[in-house]
Amino acid sequence: MTDSSDADLLNIFWVEVGDYLQTLNNALLHIEAATGTGDPELLREVNRIAHSMKGAAHAVGINVIETIAYYMEEIFESALNGRVELTPTVCDLIYDGIDLIQNVVNGVENPTETLATVLARLEQTVAGTQTSKPPPSEKKKKHTTATRTVQMTQEVGESNTMQLRPVEDSVRVAVSRLDRLMGELSELLVARMHSEERQRDFQQLHRLNHKWQREWRAVRTAYIRLARRVQNDPEGVPDDIQSLFNFLEANERHLIDTNRELARIVREMAQYNSQMAMLTEQMQDDIGGMRLVPFDSVVSGFQRLVRDMARDTDKNVYLNMVGAGVEMDKAALDSLKEPIMHLLRNAVDHGIETRSERERLGKAAAGRVEVLVEQRGKEILVKVSDDGRGLDAFRLGRAAVHAGLMTSQEASNLVAEDAYSLIFHPGLTTRDEVTSLSGRGMGMDIVRTRVESLRGRVTVTSTPHKGTTVTLRIPLLLTRLSCILLRVSGQDFAVPSVNVWRMLALRREDLFTAEGRDMVMVNERPLPVIPIDSVLGLPALPDKGDFITLLVLAVGDRAIAFQVDALYSEQELVLKQLGSEIVEAPYISGAALLGTGDVVIVLNANDLIRGAGGARPLIARPVQTEEAQVERKLRVLIVDDSITTRTLEKHILETAGFEVSVAVNGVEAWEKLSEITVDVVVADVEMPKMNGLELTRRIREHVTLGRLPIILLTSLSKPEQREAGLKAGADAYLVKSRFDQDELLRLIQAVV
Repeated sequence: MTDSSDADLLNIFWVEVGDYLQTLNNALLHIEAATGTGDPELLREVNRIAHSMKGAAHAVGINVIETIAYYMEEIFESALNGRVELTPTVCDLIYDGIDLIQNVVNGVENPTETLATVLARLEQTVAGTQTSKPPPSEKKKKHTTATRTVQMTQEVGESNTMQLRPVEDSVRVAVSRLDRLMGELSELLVARMHSEERQRDFQQLHRLNHKWQREWRAVRTAYIRLARRVQNDPEGVPDDIQSLFNFLEANERHLIDTNRELARIVREMAQYNSQMAMLTEQMQDDIGGMRLVPFDSVVSGFQRLVRDMARDTDKNVYLNMVGAGVEMDKAALDSLKEPIMHLLRNAVDHGIETRSERERLGKAAAGRVEVLVEQRGKEILVKVSDDGRGLDAFRLGRAAVHAGLMTSQEASNLVAEDAYSLIFHPGLTTRDEVTSLSGRGMGMDIVRTRVESLRGRVTVTSTPHKGTTVTLRIPLLLTRLSCILLRVSGQDFAVPSVNVWRMLALRREDLFTAEGRDMVMVNERPLPVIPIDSVLGLPALPDKGDFITLLVLAVGDRAIAFQVDALYSEQELVLKQLGSEIVEAPYISGAALLGTGDVVIVLNANDLIRGAGGARPLIARPVQTEEAQVERKLRVLIVDDSITTRTLEKHILETAGFEVSVAVNGVEAWEKLSEITVDVVVADVEMPKMNGLELTRRIREHVTLGRLPIILLTSLSKPEQREAGLKAGADAYLVKSRFDQDELLRLIQAVV
């Protein structure tokens, strides 16, 4: 077999194993929910998958996967025959095996000690089933490939089902190619908008020509009388007058011909633009459909998270998924995965009570967490609910006073809805101590930041002793946005239509004053009136008279009437990414091209409402550290070839309020340092291509990067190895065996 065919076979194998692992994970969660018995058909299916994975691994010579799959097959077969029960402890072991295989698929080296421990426990479990089958190293069995993929779905209520996904011809396409194709389509959409703008120009020209024709008809009677006089006495008419009459006669013919030709052009352009609009709409739907993935592609991760957290906290928690088949853009789903995981952690750790508490309150023994997904118009709605203790408005107010956000008097006057919104403030927590799950007060801030980066919004409702619901709303399409165009201080802007509640034109005398500020009644609700130019920091134009124009923006339960200079039409715009120079500019969520070719800034409604209320926009929000208050999040570059370590460190630092980028080795880190600005580098020592010591030396030798703080992490604890790291120029050295998240945070604060 050639090297090329070997590589092709391996690529097929990695894809196949990835599908196997996802199916096993889903199925195991269902089996465990049925107290270890499960549906015999489902057990037979996971047994078959383990067998197929074992054979595939044998075919390509991946021994570790072959061995783990063999043990899984033995356990599943014993469960089918009633020789073993899939208890949570046994399931824990199988999950550990799945994680080890996933590391191999991801190209991450499994720790030797962990691998040996899991294999030993798997072997002991298999030995306890008294099976007589020899291990895979002692037998040769023909490999058979799986012929179908099983997609697990979970219905409302509580039944376990298996649904066969229909087989169809398909190819795998990199997301980057779809992004490029969508970008090219965006240019086509802009070209369509240009064409529609030209159509409007021709329509205006046609109207002017028609007006010209009407004016000519109004004086044509006089022209006819004069023409008859000229005909009756041709010798008495000067040559100049005769030339003028000849021109007017020709002018009438040209006017009729021009009007007819303009009408034809306008009609044909309308037909052409209509066809082009239909084509681009269809293309966008088709390309967008290629990027759509079902929400249930990430469900297994959520179920696994809730299961593990429930076991860690000694709680009984049931996760219910509703609408998991809803499809959404992969980029949006990837961005939402982390916020939803934060919400699930909060639901289990903060929301669901302990077993004894639920018994005392007369609640069901099992706490219920639900994730509901649905499409509403042009939005995707995700609700994460629990039936736990609910939010404590009093404790939130007290925590806000303790954090210096408000006075005791202000806290005592808080209504429940305003108190609930405090959970989004960075660093605010009602926990007295920090746990491995929560207690730093950063989770909900991360949720809001991520959702609003997608031009979405977050709302929260809660009922004491009944539970809490957090609702995420994001646009269905990320590249196109329906906007209202407005004018402020001589400049044109746009704001998403989804945030526009009302547009009003009224007399100044209709305003009234309350607490020293202008107010207006909208739908029997008093709203503050804020000049939008004052929020954006733009110069105010002179007063134009007795009438004012108001744009009422609403986010959740908050609404503010912004005074603008003018409002134009609603348009669907193609969003463009902002350059790095202005990506952190306040109140701005993007830019778009108009049909005229002009660029219009798209405003962030969430930031506008916060800014009007006196708060800073989200991107410029201060982050508290032990030493000082800085105006932006500190940026950390994590460099580690272990996906587990990278993920752990990234989670710790983002939870603590840092902005984190990652690289898998020194070469990638060096490339990223030429593209982004960071405040500190946290790097592993042992890495392929370029290790941490080499990266440190290269940074220290660089003209502009030479003073960048560097922290080295390693599993090597000998003094000479530590000296090598410090000699290379590292500011600090942390041994992984003594790794502690507080120590990592302390080191970062010390070197920055």
